[in-house]
Amino acid sequence: MAVTQLFRLLVGRPAARVHRRYSQVCPASSERLRIFESLRDKRCRVEATGTRLSILLADGRRVKGTSGVTTPLLVAQSVRVKGALVSKVNGELWELGRPLEADCELHLLGFDTDEGRRAAWRTGACVLAGVLENEFGAEVCREGASELGLYCDHLLHNGAWSLSDVEERCKKAAALELPLSRLELNLEEVRELFQNSRLRLQLVEEQMNGPTITVYRCGDSIAVSKGPLLRHTGILKVFKTLQLSPVTLANQTEGSGLMRLLGVAFPGEKDKEQWEREQEEARRRDHRRIGTDQELFFFNDVSPGSCFFLPKGAYIYNTLTDFIKSEYRRRGFNEVVTPTLYSTALWERSGHWEHYSENMFTVTSEGSQTYALKPMNCPAHCLMFEQRVRSWRELPLRWADFGALHRNELSGALGGLTRVRRFCQDDAHIFCTPEQLEEEIGACLDFVRSVYQVFGFSFHCLLSTRPAPCLGEPEQWDNAEQCVCVCVCVWEQQLERSLQHFGERWELNPGDGAFYGPKIDILIKDAIGRQHQCATIQLDFQLPIKFDLQYVGRDGQSRRPVMIHRAVLGSLERMIAILAENFGGKWPLWLSPAQVMVIPVGGNSESYSKQVVQRFCEAGFMAVLNDDQGATLNKKIRSAQLAQYNYIFVVGDKESESGAVSVRCRGGMQLGRRPTEEVLTSLTRLRDTRSNLEEF
Repeated sequence: MAVTQLFRLLVGRPAARVHRRYSQVCPASSERLRIFESLRDKRCRVEATGTRLSILLADGRRVKGTSGVTTPLLVAQSVRVKGALVSKVNGELWELGRPLEADCELHLLGFDTDEGRRAAWRTGACVLAGVLENEFGAEVCREGASELGLYCDHLLHNGAWSLSDVEERCKKAAALELPLSRLELNLEEVRELFQNSRLRLQLVEEQMNGPTITVYRCGDSIAVSKGPLLRHTGILKVFKTLQLSPVTLANQTEGSGLMRLLGVAFPGEKDKEQWEREQEEARRRDHRRIGTDQELFFFNDVSPGSCFFLPKGAYIYNTLTDFIKSEYRRRGFNEVVTPTLYSTALWERSGHWEHYSENMFTVTSEGSQTYALKPMNCPAHCLMFEQRVRSWRELPLRWADFGALHRNELSGALGGLTRVRRFCQDDAHIFCTPEQLEEEIGACLDFVRSVYQVFGFSFHCLLSTRPAPCLGEPEQWDNAEQCVCVCVCVWEQQLERSLQHFGERWELNPGDGAFYGPKIDILIKDAIGRQHQCATIQLDFQLPIKFDLQYVGRDGQSRRPVMIHRAVLGSLERMIAILAENFGGKWPLWLSPAQVMVIPVGGNSESYSKQVVQRFCEAGFMAVLNDDQGATLNKKIRSAQLAQYNYIFVVGDKESESGAVSVRCRGGMQLGRRPTEEVLTSLTRLRDTRSNLEEF
């Protein structure tokens, strides 16, 4: 059946707005619903143009449609794709019921994709908000979804509930197949809609990163969503609440009483069971558990959000740093060292004080002068650039800085190494001419690829454009963004060509740029399929203006440099957490803090074993001796395997006499008796090439 014919069968009867009710609506909610419907009535209906469309599916098939009529849902039904929850149209997330407007590439996404899961959880959050508001009398202030699940921030002045009761009521509410009506509202309309909830309005305004925000009606409740929802609530069959915890708001000096209910929702029991298996695997790989078991690091309340790295953790930390430093030497970067504490005059000059001051730690000294611990290195590097007249012959300047950074993260947001207050980045800034920009961006992307290949990460790029608010004039942003979009631009499509030549998958991420310029974020995928954003390449056309940075061009005239902010690992602390979970604590040899365990077995082997340990330590390996007389050989081997030593050398009389070691891998594979020098040469090669292999 043709798509348009199917559409007529589905919508041929008169349309009617039906909003099923599942609870008693309070007066405040009734007023909000009235305003929502009033705003909806003011919207002009978009008539179908009747233009024929060509729709390219992910499997290469093409189907025909009609502009303003054909929806992704109709396409899914016509090509018999089951389980689609949301779609992507030319890379943009798109609701299944939203009509297509032009020729496009269409991807239909189910719950097994990140986008499909988030759409389901955003919808579940709307259901949960309605239940809390209309059945338990809570004041809902914010709802949404994250990688952890769905959540609802609320105030409940009287009453209590059990988590199981909430689950059951959400399930009943969803079963009513509540329709979801969508509106795009501007700030004035948002203020009218949420005029009776001061905190709700404050949080919505903080969420807005553009001129409008998306608001949905779900039954008798109104919700704000950062992305598309499902067609109706009936698609969700299973709800599970996880925890209830207090929420700390920015600039909050005392408790507000705001609570967050966290949960998850699923289309079916099989989806829930798969999620539970994923959670169990994630718990097994949790970097906090690995850090404790392997004695890598710990945290203490005397310095909240700041990590104490023990010797083994420091080894990983320093090895990662040395890895990046070796790449710096190969790629023409120079290290600099800058102060930690700066007068607020610097941050006011850079514009960070206006946009970022609430995230800075400040210190007041004699004379009431206020200083702030640096949360980033870029203003200091601008100061270094302006110290003397620069020539075009010096550019590009590539300056790297491993200085400690401090950001005043909310205590409730802190979590192991993934969110800390004190951290270091493999931070670098490149000052170049506009003509050098394409080559420098290409080199940065190559840097990212070469490092991530070592770890075995797959990745893709997000091109993030102008946010709101942003620094600079709109025209400057337009010029900057045209560098990275597939269009004619004043910068000769330099960043676009860099991404095209790079050869990796990339997509547009509108409105998520830094406040000073567009950026390329790189998302990696770990061993269990989770995505993490680590590397970033950011163009900055604003700081060179704010600091009036100039260089003398070939023609003797003063020119303005372009500034590139660049990190590959990102935060070293967060990267260690990601690597710990990616490898499940089984560190590759070159990165491992437990590389070789030597176990002597009887006779006079202990003296020779000590020589082996010394030989490997002198060669730069983390080698130790297990000379516990009270443990059996099997127990020693098992202990070394549990401690994740890459290699276990068993040394007896025969090995002592022949200058050899019997080698085992931590997984149990026996590589046999081999000459010690041969083993040392092989392991040195594996380490120095940063190989992830075990056998040699």
